[in-house]
Amino acid sequence: MIPAENLNTFPMPPGSYLKFAGLFFVQTMTRGILLSVLPLQAFAILGNAQRTSTLFFLVSVGGILASLIMPWVIQRIGNYRAFLVGSAAMLFSAVLLSCEQVVCFSVGLFFHVFSIASIEVSLTLYVLALIPRREMTQFEPLRIVSLVLALTIGPFLGVYFQEKILHSLPYIICASFVVLSILYFRLLGLQQVKVLGEDTRNVNPIRYMTRFVAQPRLRLAYGLILARSAWWTMFIIYMPIYCEQSGLGELVGAAIVSIGTAWTLTVPFWGWVGRRFGIQALLRSGFAVASILLVAVYMVADMPWVASVLMVFCALGTTMLDGAGNVLFFRAVRGRERAEMTAVFATYRDTGQLATPGLYAVLLKFFALPIVFSTAAVWMMVAAWYCRYVPQKMR
Repeated sequence: MIPAENLNTFPMPPGSYLKFAGLFFVQTMTRGILLSVLPLQAFAILGNAQRTSTLFFLVSVGGILASLIMPWVIQRIGNYRAFLVGSAAMLFSAVLLSCEQVVCFSVGLFFHVFSIASIEVSLTLYVLALIPRREMTQFEPLRIVSLVLALTIGPFLGVYFQEKILHSLPYIICASFVVLSILYFRLLGLQQVKVLGEDTRNVNPIRYMTRFVAQPRLRLAYGLILARSAWWTMFIIYMPIYCEQSGLGELVGAAIVSIGTAWTLTVPFWGWVGRRFGIQALLRSGFAVASILLVAVYMVADMPWVASVLMVFCALGTTMLDGAGNVLFFRAVRGRERAEMTAVFATYRDTGQLATPGLYAVLLKFFALPIVFSTAAVWMMVAAWYCRYVPQKMR
């Protein structure tokens, strides 16, 4: 519970960080339970990987628009109500996604992505309001572990419940966690916190996008986290499809996604590595390991069990990147620009979900599915090179 007398400063003592991080677990379960269900259901409805890529490409536009209009929304209704709007969109999406018709599923997927983007902006502003910059490296590993714990247990459970118990059960669980996240949010007292940005005037998306691009440290933070996000998008969407096409089955694909994301439980260790040896070394190593293993996966793609094991270890390399979390952004953003810069930064997830299937929608017209692995290797190599611009002394 946040004391009322400290609402506009950094009211949360370090001992409360774990409780705050728990909110990210509860909220992320709303999408974690559907993480493998959605690409598999889209694949079943649309019939092939290329059409599935096109659908995910189109609906990701909604996520980008949600992120960019959030400062305007927060200015008018406040951050708490903006969080409620995102939660309502998630509830609505759960109803539509449970249908097996193309139109309902597509609209539901749009609201699902819209909700994720909206809530991420809202919660990021609470992090910036409650956690001092110097303590971000302590809080971020806790936040990442809480978030990814949901993304670890959710994918397999979602597919298992849908196949073995009830088709609509994952969507019922999603809706239940939406309600639980709102109750948890209020239990923490976050509805009383006023964040910077709620009193913003003359919000202009073009203007604050230009301000973001003009700052090299923000561009670097965005580019590196976009590469990481695009990898996870590739892994979450295309590994279940690869397993289905190669004969391993849907449950195996969902299990691989869960096992791969389970590596993120090691994030506190990678956070320590970042503080001990520097964020630059941590990021460069993670990108390098992931790119090398992706090349190996592409070379053995005709041996699905071997490729799947390699992808699990590739996820470990990408998990190293999560040890840095959003620290590069948190350390670079200026206090008076938090709402606007957070809105732009939060588009990284949707940009990754937009660019990745968009790129693969084109490539899969001409190449077989393993092209997704070799292409991902290229952008991870480029990201490893760009890590040279991260300050070596940053902890």
